[in-house]
Amino acid sequence: MRFESAPIQRTPALTPEMGFHDVAAFFRQFPDAALCPVIDDHQTPIGYVSSLSFQTLLASPFGHALHEKKKIHQLMKSGADFPSIRDRIADVIGRYVSDDRTIRDGLVLVGHDGRYHGIMSGLHVFEAMNTIHTSMLAKLTQEIAERKVAEQKIKSLADEDPLTGILNRRAFVREVDSHIARGIPFACAFVDLDRFKHLNDRYGHAVGDEVLKTISQRLSDNAALAHAARLGGDEFAFVVSASGGSAAIQQILEDTQAELIRGIDSAVGQVFVGASIGYAIHLMDTFEQAAMLHAADKSMLRIKAQGGGVARFNRALDIGSREADMVDLALVSAVANKRFEPAFQPILDVHTGRIVGHEMLARWPQSGLQSDPMPSQFIQAAERLGLIDPLFWSLADKAVASMDDSDTFLALNISPTQLCSDQFLGKLDSLLMRHRVDPARLELEVTEHIYFSNLDLSTEILHKVRAMGMSVALDDFGTGYSSLKLIDQLPIDKIKIDRSFVAQEAGKTVRGTILKATIALCKELGIKSCTEGIETRENLHLIAQLGCDLAQGYLIGRPELRHKPAMPDRLSA
Repeated sequence: MRFESAPIQRTPALTPEMGFHDVAAFFRQFPDAALCPVIDDHQTPIGYVSSLSFQTLLASPFGHALHEKKKIHQLMKSGADFPSIRDRIADVIGRYVSDDRTIRDGLVLVGHDGRYHGIMSGLHVFEAMNTIHTSMLAKLTQEIAERKVAEQKIKSLADEDPLTGILNRRAFVREVDSHIARGIPFACAFVDLDRFKHLNDRYGHAVGDEVLKTISQRLSDNAALAHAARLGGDEFAFVVSASGGSAAIQQILEDTQAELIRGIDSAVGQVFVGASIGYAIHLMDTFEQAAMLHAADKSMLRIKAQGGGVARFNRALDIGSREADMVDLALVSAVANKRFEPAFQPILDVHTGRIVGHEMLARWPQSGLQSDPMPSQFIQAAERLGLIDPLFWSLADKAVASMDDSDTFLALNISPTQLCSDQFLGKLDSLLMRHRVDPARLELEVTEHIYFSNLDLSTEILHKVRAMGMSVALDDFGTGYSSLKLIDQLPIDKIKIDRSFVAQEAGKTVRGTILKATIALCKELGIKSCTEGIETRENLHLIAQLGCDLAQGYLIGRPELRHKPAMPDRLSA
């Protein structure tokens, strides 16, 4: 049997100078293709990219971020030869077996003229060989088994939280959908650890990771619970059977909470966290998946605000939060329609008295609500609803587009979650290319909360940001416990000192001493210093005396919905 009489898939081929995203697009267009062929300028095959190996890259930790800039020639396997459609399948397989090569990925075939003709999956090759030698059959069967194992491993990587090994958010949502589809009575519970941030601040992320792993293990070991998942940070979720009624569920969750708050052995001794649990019962409280998850989350937040415990979703209480729900609904629409506008707060060079930059802030004008929400309200809601990323990029696009031809810089606040996204660097590069802006005029501001996400990955990404030509600032410096460690590890160009250190009497207090020491430290390390909250000339005079480089606050200028707020050309201390 020759290849020309076997099932051949006539897909297009890619070229070696194309990139990672082209391969991804190919496999999206041809999901059944086992490989992506690569040809030269003469239409002659030179290699291929295996679907299995490409999926493995995507599923591995940070795989997208590490490989998205690669060209196809860096991803492909070079072929030793490419069978002709005239070749006998048995002969080709015999060559592969004798040379100890694999055809698990399939084969790239050439036509009569030696040019690329199509591909044939390994499965189709195997099916065509009904008279193959027993040893060859054994080898091919082994390769199929290995492929299944590899595919299962990929699925596990995609569904597991990398730190704890339990389900991630995506997998948990899928399980909830499955329960709803089967009409099974069950409860969905959300868990948030109390005092975890304090523990992380005090002992460091290594101890924090130990706590998260222990909590995950306790949830997994609890036979009354199912589908334990880590949603992110210190938030967890699980499913409980409702066959015993609401009273039984309440008892199970109270017992679970008691188990979670037991002391946890760690490298620094026994540590303790609290646990707030909120839940909703399907077919009693809510029906749709999204509504059910939202109800469980709201119940958890309510009991957490009351000091912790276990709380079931209460529709009567929920009516009292109708205003918050209206904000949520309006927020979803506003983000989708890009109704948020960037405001710009000026930053002053203390030495020259000139405005040298602006910080981009979010504003929601004409929200359609009774009163326009404050930034603290809608930013928190956007983070909770998973809308902070599209909100940020919409604002950044408008802000960068409004930049003039001056030499002032624009500072953009980025959350740790956004920074660690596998799409962040690509979106940032697209922003620069789209507006043809000099990267040196952009600055990313990160807070020390980056310490509690993924510090190693954050550090790697910020190094790449600086390599692109942008600068990095550490915002709200001094408000936590890890700031000094971050200066040592992160690639920092500027420190923004929190406004709490610059009260009028600051020069004569402990905070004043810290302010002075921080500015001196910046000078010693060659890092720019910027003090926030400058509202009086006394404030400005104080930081000028201490040698601070930059100032920001209402004295300098309030945030305005335009890039160049009206202000004096110079402002001296």
